[in-house]
Amino acid sequence: MKRSMQTVVLTLIAVVMMGIPCMAQDVEPPFTWEGKGQLSFINQGGIEDIDFQFELSIDEQGMFEGQASNEEGTSKIKHVFYTDTKQYDFPGFFSRNLVIALVINEYGDNPLLAVLNGRLLVDKFFYGEEMLTRFKEDSDIAKALGVGNPQATLMEDDELPGNVKSALKKCIPFGVVKIEGDYKTEVSRESKDGDTISLFNGRNLDGWTVWLEEANADPESTWKVHDGAIECTGNPTGFLRTKKQYSNFKLVLEWRWPEKPGNSGVLLRMGGEEKAWPRCMEAQLMHKRAGDFIGMGCRFNENKAKQGSPINYTPRMKASNEKESGGWNTYEMTCKGDTIEASVNGELQNRATGVNITSGYIGLQSEGVPIMFRNIKLTVLRDVP
Repeated sequence: MKRSMQTVVLTLIAVVMMGIPCMAQDVEPPFTWEGKGQLSFINQGGIEDIDFQFELSIDEQGMFEGQASNEEGTSKIKHVFYTDTKQYDFPGFFSRNLVIALVINEYGDNPLLAVLNGRLLVDKFFYGEEMLTRFKEDSDIAKALGVGNPQATLMEDDELPGNVKSALKKCIPFGVVKIEGDYKTEVSRESKDGDTISLFNGRNLDGWTVWLEEANADPESTWKVHDGAIECTGNPTGFLRTKKQYSNFKLVLEWRWPEKPGNSGVLLRMGGEEKAWPRCMEAQLMHKRAGDFIGMGCRFNENKAKQGSPINYTPRMKASNEKESGGWNTYEMTCKGDTIEASVNGELQNRATGVNITSGYIGLQSEGVPIMFRNIKLTVLRDVP
């Protein structure tokens, strides 16, 4: 490997390390960590030290981006695994196992997978071993180390999972790194009324989790991302939901039927047991029924369902204004206090009052046929009487 590539590899890996001390101190996102580091590695000329600067930012959903820089260049982080903090009797002392995966020359003929494996000590110092290996796209190593999935992953026990350990055995030790820095807490994008965040980043399903009625089904066979949109096959039945719960908000998204139109829905303030039809207010997406409300395990004043029905229901106010099959539609849903409204393609179609669920996840249904979603944005509403 050429000296310039060695320098780039070590510099690029170093970027992620100061975001982890921040987490180990139980600092809540969003925040940015800025600092300086030094990398030591052995090349043909002997031991070489590289100085660098870095910046790493983590948002409310736990997704992050960062870069390291010196005269050789920059790169993006690919994946971080880190275990729960291990506390010691000595005040303020802790450690955490870490594995960081990062692709070098991603679009070249011979991409390299750079991995930093080590342990975080105290709050501003990291000592770790850098490792290198060649890999193929979708190989076992790439999958085990989460290449292409930039969401930070917290392990629930004190050990890294077996597939990650197995992947590390195929890597070659290459150098060591230490980093010192400081963080600055950012003002949360949810801290004020009218601030908008993207729930879908257009690249992957970070910030979301999948539930399917068939427990052994592969989530990726039902939900995947392609060309900036979420694609759902519709089978098996289930849903994709946010990892975070929301209370008062305006949600705007686009949907379309890529094939024959069918059934789906947007699940608002969902919670309770995870099952095919969880407790929530569903903003209906059945073809030509977009704008209908279905209360599953919840009640509201405008209920038109028959007495004794397990659900509440009220149809849209006006005739369907959905676009022809294949066209992108816009759904706007506002949840504020005990009132929920829904507009389709800019036209108010429904309003429910006295809704008796106040917060929960946001979900997208898989219900029999292919459907696509994109441009999912949420505006937090704080000023509720």
